[in-house]
Amino acid sequence: MSTQELDLRRAWGILRRLRRLVLVIAAVGLLGGVGIGWLFPAMPTATALVVLPPPAVNQNGTPVQDVQTQVFIADSAAVLTSAGQNVKPAVPLTDVETRVHVGALTQEILQIRAQGRSARQSEDLANSVAATYVFYVTDSDTRLPGDLGKKVGARVLQRATTARGGNMYLHLGFYGAAGALGAAVLGSLILLAVMRGDRRLRLRDDIAGAVGIPVLASVTTQRPGGASGWAQLLQNYRPNAVDAWAFRKMLRDLGLDARAGGASLTVVTLTDDVRALSVGPQLAAFATAIGIPAEVAVDTMHESVAALVAGLRAAPSVPGRTDEAGRTELRVFVVVADRHAPRLDGTLRSDATVVAVSAGRATAEELARVAVAVTNDRRVVDGIVVADPDEFDRTTGRAPHAGRSAATRVRAALTDATRGNGRG
Repeated sequence: MSTQELDLRRAWGILRRLRRLVLVIAAVGLLGGVGIGWLFPAMPTATALVVLPPPAVNQNGTPVQDVQTQVFIADSAAVLTSAGQNVKPAVPLTDVETRVHVGALTQEILQIRAQGRSARQSEDLANSVAATYVFYVTDSDTRLPGDLGKKVGARVLQRATTARGGNMYLHLGFYGAAGALGAAVLGSLILLAVMRGDRRLRLRDDIAGAVGIPVLASVTTQRPGGASGWAQLLQNYRPNAVDAWAFRKMLRDLGLDARAGGASLTVVTLTDDVRALSVGPQLAAFATAIGIPAEVAVDTMHESVAALVAGLRAAPSVPGRTDEAGRTELRVFVVVADRHAPRLDGTLRSDATVVAVSAGRATAEELARVAVAVTNDRRVVDGIVVADPDEFDRTTGRAPHAGRSAATRVRAALTDATRGNGRG
């Protein structure tokens, strides 16, 4: 696959993820375009025609009358000023000059096109300019530029009686659409420029490939608010069918669903990854619901887990947490590791360790630091759990032959390499 195609796919993926923001930007552009269209409203256009007498010719057969001179006269300040004053309400010269356009259809016909805020005003302005021009070149004794001293027998050929254009809805629609399109394109380019340097991983394959560890499960998470929210999650959490299967399959892959007499799992998350913090408690609640008595223990000291700890204290006894003999079959340890200097020293040992990370919340470097911290503590990362995967992610994050034995071999190699570096 070419680099250009990869860049296009990445850009399209970024815009799909940020589509709500792009839509907001487009909506702002739409409102801005409509506002501009309202400030500069659509103006109907009316047309009047003035006919000139056939031009006389000199001895050489060259026409004496120059139609461009007549265009200049009709478009002169003297004619336009007088024409603007004859319209009710009067139109100042500056507006008349921008709204009136005079041209020559032929050597004998002048076309006067005028715009107004209404159909009536555009018609009146076009007729006023035509009448004023005819008056100046036929009956007026006023000294005008050019050859006006020579009386020109001009007359109005066609008065402006019908104005065209100026539909307000079409006008506002055009400006609104142009504003929305322009804002969306410009906003998309700015977002792509900003997100170009974003190294956070969003796709399961990218997350798995960053550290060579397969993704065991992808689940949607809940984000409880406060201690009561955590207590309610532990007591009442029931995953949907997809998440339930993902949790069940993960327990089976880790060999924890069939163990009796006590099994344990450490779920490592990164600081400030609120969604991934819910993976451990949700897993424990699910295991209890399917007949594997489980409990949660927070094995870290960090402000991000304060509400979870309070929630565990608020719900110390959850039905089904233990079996008939009062034993717990699955203990889930929640560990929050620092993004920049993760350490697991002093945390409780467990039968398996997974890293929980939300899509778009960690970089490859941060995941690598966590993996190294786990191996430095003489553990093995048995897999990754992706919390709230990107809705457009069609990858699986499963490495070839992704089983625990394969993951263990990868982790063992990493451990040996780390120890070797330590000795060097």
